[in-house]
Amino acid sequence: MGFGQRWRNWMKTCLSSAMISVLLNGSPTKPFAIKRGLRQGCSLSPMLFNIVGEALSQLLNKAVELGVFKGVKIGSSDMEISHIQFADDLVLFIEAEEAMVRQVKRVLKIFELAAGLSINEAKSKLYGVNVDDDSIRRMAEAINWGWGCHIPKTGLVGIKFR
Repeated sequence: MGFGQRWRNWMKTCLSSAMISVLLNGSPTKPFAIKRGLRQGCSLSPMLFNIVGEALSQLLNKAVELGVFKGVKIGSSDMEISHIQFADDLVLFIEAEEAMVRQVKRVLKIFELAAGLSINEAKSKLYGVNVDDDSIRRMAEAINWGWGCHIPKTGLVGIKFR
């Protein structure tokens, strides 16, 4: 995302040098290094979360730009939407085709590998809009996600992961 080496080194030091102790029967244990994540209440958490969310958004935008998958058009305009994010939720809007669903899963896997954050597939679901339930079920099974009943109106699939 264009951060300088100095800033990245600061963040790496903050994340890798953290020590914690836990209370055991009311007494703190010897401090130990945490292997992953941030300390609870760390003031860096919201900023780093937003940076990672922005990186995911840029990755999805680039995938649409390169034609890896397509978003959906809104109304009669030329406006297209591929995703919306709120806090730790992501909803993707794509054409209801198995090939597109597989491509989205591949893009999300790239994000997992790059960011070290894994998608909770148990909470990920496909929902069809004006797509029959059998098609949604088949696409969801193809990528090992759950599925929900279709929603009548336009033809798109929304993918939510947490």
